[in-house]
Amino acid sequence: MIPLLPAATLALSFLSAVVPPPHTDGEDYIFLSLNETSIEGRFEINFDDLRQKLGLELDPSEEKAAADVVASAANVHAYINEHFSIGPVGGAPYVLQFTTQEADVLPKGTFGRYRFQITIPSLPDELDIRHSMFYEDDPWHRGLLCIEYNAKTNETYPDEFTTKVFSPNNREQTLDLNDVPTIMGPWDMIPQGVLHIWIGIDHILFLLALMLPTVLYLADKTWLPVDNFGKALWNLLKIVTVFTVAHSITLLLAALDVIALPSQLVESVIALSIIVVALNNILGKASSGSLWIILVLGLFHGLGFASVMGHLPFRLGALTKIVVGFNIGVELGQIAIVAVVFPLLFLFRKSSLYQPVVMKGVSAVLMVIAAYWFVQRAFGLE
Repeated sequence: MIPLLPAATLALSFLSAVVPPPHTDGEDYIFLSLNETSIEGRFEINFDDLRQKLGLELDPSEEKAAADVVASAANVHAYINEHFSIGPVGGAPYVLQFTTQEADVLPKGTFGRYRFQITIPSLPDELDIRHSMFYEDDPWHRGLLCIEYNAKTNETYPDEFTTKVFSPNNREQTLDLNDVPTIMGPWDMIPQGVLHIWIGIDHILFLLALMLPTVLYLADKTWLPVDNFGKALWNLLKIVTVFTVAHSITLLLAALDVIALPSQLVESVIALSIIVVALNNILGKASSGSLWIILVLGLFHGLGFASVMGHLPFRLGALTKIVVGFNIGVELGQIAIVAVVFPLLFLFRKSSLYQPVVMKGVSAVLMVIAAYWFVQRAFGLE
């Protein structure tokens, strides 16, 4: 174990530098009501983004949040004007006239709400929109454009109808007001689920820790290579099925607000789950009985997925269908990871290096990384 510590430390440093934080959910919202001679709208921005990226001192408590939003509004208005524009295709951008601002204290975060209006001669058929807010040092941030009313089609859109998603690689887009599609229907959430399992590095490491011993079996507290691919696949299917059932249950219940636990607790347990499974890989203490451990830990991973969904723009409409679509995406992303990693594990299971280096060595590295995350999360450290 001792020679593995330098490698573990190096891996930890590397991952801390290049891997996105688990459950990255930084998003801002732009709501638009498109009238014949005016556009009314508002920006909804999380306090965390305003503090971290604009350096504002904001108190998220219900008593002080509103006053802090008003006091810092000029700074936020200037930032928005610099990083956001909207106007007719081929024409000059419209001038945003900010009107009021207030705070919105939600269970999953406090938001500053900045209302504006635009006076226009007539509503064009197409709008050019530029969004580059909060991308500084954050390749995972997104801006979501939601439409509430469109005079071109005389249509009022339901709930939080998202039609465009902006990102660091997609900052300028054109909105056709004669054909405004949604990108957040139930089936559209499948790619979102795939994305969030792939950028949720803690879930990936937990899945990797689960997969490492599936090409082995435990006999007298000693790991031995399985005889054939079918047996190894059966070991994997049992584990993945239990994990899938567990996190699917809590994902749905948490997204529907049936259950709720503090995010600090959930994220800490997710980090702890990696430590528990990796430690078992090293010590070889549990085999079939570990399925119960996976079931319990998988429940917390579902709560982690739900925390990501909490900031996506479907808090009201078609929620059950959207949760199912998101979960299908999570499973497809998980299957893709398994399809790549599992054959490699099976191929090298009989190698003399598999147990000391691949299973125990990698498990040791995972433990160090997860312990780092656990301390961060449990004690509220940045």
